[in-house]
Amino acid sequence: MLLAVFAASGAFAQSTPLAITGVKIEIGDGRVIANGNIVIQNGKIVAVGEGVAIPSGATTIDGKGVVVYPGFIDAYTTEGLKLPSPPTGGTPPSNRDTAPASMWHGNPKGMRPDIVASKCLDLKGKLSDNYAQGITTALLSGGSGSVRGIATVIDYIEEGSILVPSAAGELSFRGGGGGGGAAGGYPGTLFGTVATLRQELADAQYYAAQKSPKKDDGLENLRPLVAGRIPALFAVSTAREISRAARIADEFNLRFIVTGGGEAYRSIDLLKKKNAAVILSPDLGYEPSVKVEDAPDATPQEVLDERHATWVEKTHNAKALSEAGIPIAFSTGGSGLGDFLANVRKTIGAGLPREAALKALTSDSAKILGISDRVGTIEVGKLANLVIMTGDFADEKSQVSSVLVEGKKFDLKKGGKK
Repeated sequence: MLLAVFAASGAFAQSTPLAITGVKIEIGDGRVIANGNIVIQNGKIVAVGEGVAIPSGATTIDGKGVVVYPGFIDAYTTEGLKLPSPPTGGTPPSNRDTAPASMWHGNPKGMRPDIVASKCLDLKGKLSDNYAQGITTALLSGGSGSVRGIATVIDYIEEGSILVPSAAGELSFRGGGGGGGAAGGYPGTLFGTVATLRQELADAQYYAAQKSPKKDDGLENLRPLVAGRIPALFAVSTAREISRAARIADEFNLRFIVTGGGEAYRSIDLLKKKNAAVILSPDLGYEPSVKVEDAPDATPQEVLDERHATWVEKTHNAKALSEAGIPIAFSTGGSGLGDFLANVRKTIGAGLPREAALKALTSDSAKILGISDRVGTIEVGKLANLVIMTGDFADEKSQVSSVLVEGKKFDLKKGGKK
């Protein structure tokens, strides 16, 4: 197990230059420098390339035998947040299938526009696990309800360095009331969930159009989403859900990103038409068996074969999207963080080109999240978010030895000992 040693050198954290010398550099956009230097000062990259001069007095790191990549980006996670309790207002009437003419005001209906991820950061115990996977930057979102509030993008350092306070508004067709009584209420069906989601967006549009609206924190939070200043992040999986999300995006003139997207390969034409990006979990799941059990009630062979064929289709999801020119990024959401890099390697094994996988971890992810001016590639002027690995990231034997986050270096060693 790899654990971070949280003792950033004072030299690295202050104005003294830091130089990584004689190192293989993968820029993150397809370019590679076989033997170059990287110079860092005040948290940013100030020089990179072959033969780059090392400033006098710089602290140096010998890059022989290792490879430097841009810090990997987790394009969607719900970890690292301490969410406020859902709004309550007493016990709602039992309205599972229909809404009354006058909606009971206290019914939360799975609506969580109150969640602003940048105000809910709780990274205690989270940094080392992310560093072990080479992750330095992430989009954090509430992931609760059908209107899920506002996501943020941060660098994983200290209590979180916020890069984009309001990065996206997350929406889903799941997370409604779920039934009558105190724990349920309207909506308890998909139809009801879609209806209340649309109503919430319509209310937010109306609110944003008013010169002096009566203050509503939830609708105020949604203002940048309905104004088109930030994208809508639709947490959807099936082709039908993706189609439904596209219709909602059209109706409310929302910019459109899919997260989840397990069946995105079945929606390629639609995604291309909408210029939509897809944030995928690289977790391919377990390969289902095609062997019929020797039992009277055993699953028929044709059913087993169909399940296996569907699984094979899904393993080619990232490859199909990449070949179609649809931007993709990777997410730890829906899979164990500790298996993140291992799962990325499995996705490469399933046909996604190595170069496309690296871009999904770095430059393409940064473009999708709107942070490519600061991270995603190793270039002058960008934040010094770097991953130092013992070899090629696609090689299962390669490990993360160090990460730099905004110029601060954190070493990773077996057992977590210095």
